[in-house]
Amino acid sequence: MNEIMQRPLVIKERIGPSTKCSNLLVQGDCLDVLSILADDPTYGSNVRLAYLDPPFNTGERSRDYHDAFDRAQWLAFMKERLIATWQMLRSDGSMWVHCDDSEQATLRVLMDDLFGREQHIATLVWQRRYSRENRLAFSRTHDYIHVYAPAGSRWKEYRNRLARNDKPGTWSNPDNDPRGAWSTVSLIAQGGHGTKDQSYSIELPSSRVVNPPKGSCWRVTKQRFDALIAEGLVWFGLEGNNVPRRKVFLDKAQGLVPSTWWTHAEVGHNAQANSELRRLFPDRAPFSTPKPERLMLRIIEVATDIGDLVLDPFAGSATTLAVAHKAGRGWIGIELSEATITRFADPRVRAVVEGRDSGGVTDLLGWEEGGGFTRAISHGGISRDPLLTEFQMI
Repeated sequence: MNEIMQRPLVIKERIGPSTKCSNLLVQGDCLDVLSILADDPTYGSNVRLAYLDPPFNTGERSRDYHDAFDRAQWLAFMKERLIATWQMLRSDGSMWVHCDDSEQATLRVLMDDLFGREQHIATLVWQRRYSRENRLAFSRTHDYIHVYAPAGSRWKEYRNRLARNDKPGTWSNPDNDPRGAWSTVSLIAQGGHGTKDQSYSIELPSSRVVNPPKGSCWRVTKQRFDALIAEGLVWFGLEGNNVPRRKVFLDKAQGLVPSTWWTHAEVGHNAQANSELRRLFPDRAPFSTPKPERLMLRIIEVATDIGDLVLDPFAGSATTLAVAHKAGRGWIGIELSEATITRFADPRVRAVVEGRDSGGVTDLLGWEEGGGFTRAISHGGISRDPLLTEFQMI
């Protein structure tokens, strides 16, 4: 912990074998804490992923916090903290803001105004529950996650693809190609974006002549198609009578581009998140709005690499911190409520460090134990902003 940090943040405890560990769990208003960290070379402009799970302004009062506010107040609250978080990002970093239908449209407009519409990468839809909710006019089964990045459209050059999950038999080598196992992809594309050079007839080895279906075109020009033939990259079927497809070799296959629809089967659901907390804390009621560890792992693996820094300004029950630690990332967690830190965040990350957390993504990542973190409180304690008292534990 360097000298800049020691003055404005009160260090309460260091957990783990290393006294130089940069992982931080801080109690305080994230606006105050981020203004401190922004001036520190270890943290300022060094965050690769910022994940925010702020109050959704649902109009409800839960066991853990009050979440019904005047929209203008909520937007002012969010604006300052979004800007402070954005300033922590690296040029190749990204910000992921979790919300639901209560304010997702308002939040999208606010973020467009703050950071620019060109910085909006996507809005993800997460299927947070699979059972029906019968109390309302519609059964609400999903949340939103707005993704923004300083690099804008170039962020696709920095994000990671998802691991492939190919079905058995996807890769084979029926023609004994010396380049190894392969699969095929279609050479047909929608015609609306094609050129006249992508509309031509192809004579198959069987002498049958084929054309792209009506309204379609070939994905490549005739010149490029002939080059693929010369490279042995076109498959016409064992009998030479099939519509041509392009060969893709297993050793060259890329991972999957992330989609904007994340199902509960892929990344978990709210009930699973609750069970993860109950397993860790069987003697207490679970945190009101936890997220499943698989959801956080998907976000972390798409947006970061091992060793990168992850920031969660609304740490809550510390799902982000626990998964980042298991996945070999550095982390900063900020939580306003001392009670939430004491009941959930602190004991949860301690369990990860000490190898006592066997749930969540522990087995998937092969996590055992190790690392550490520093527990701190922002200078002067909790912010005196009267609005923030409503967000604290009830």
